[in-house]
Amino acid sequence: MYIESDRGDKIKAGANSKIFFNPSQYTITKKVTWEPVKVKGLDVPPQHFKTGEPRTLALSLIFDTYEDRTDVRALTGQVAALAEVTDKGSPQRCRFFWGPDQGNAAKLAFEGVVESVVQTFTLFLEDGTPVRAKLDLGLKETESAEHQFKRTKRKKGSPLQARRRVTKRGDTLWAIAAAEYADARLWRPIAAANGIRNPRELPAGMLLLIPPID
Repeated sequence: MYIESDRGDKIKAGANSKIFFNPSQYTITKKVTWEPVKVKGLDVPPQHFKTGEPRTLALSLIFDTYEDRTDVRALTGQVAALAEVTDKGSPQRCRFFWGPDQGNAAKLAFEGVVESVVQTFTLFLEDGTPVRAKLDLGLKETESAEHQFKRTKRKKGSPLQARRRVTKRGDTLWAIAAAEYADARLWRPIAAANGIRNPRELPAGMLLLIPPID
């Protein structure tokens, strides 16, 4: 296991390395935001996908310098520094790898930013120098919009996520579909997302939900 920063610095786990033990477990969390579409007369409103949330990775690392009789903070500080602002105006992005490399692939590869670092010191020398510590690390996934757009391969003209639009006098669902999706024939997803039964009746000042489409 190792953590690599944007600068190429590596913090490794194993014998004679900075992290003394591989973690016993790690937790990956993924959340997705759905928004109810209010339709009169329904007990359970349909759920419309709004946006995805980044994955998060949580794990604990153990550091021990008791045998060397040195300050363990010299090691934990290297991980904690990943959450500190650099000369670029923000903390570094980092990559977490765990498992045997096969080319550039690993069993677990996670790229993101450090969201939280908690250092707990549990053993000390007679003079108070900490020599053992547990570090709870939380990372949040990052990925460029360009890479995500290529992965999703959405229809040209479709918004990446749901948007809002206020109707004006003279608006029609066909014209709105043409403006949002570059295809006037795609008015039905807008009608369904907003509970519009008669597409010819579109009052001015109505707040429309514009859903993304495949």
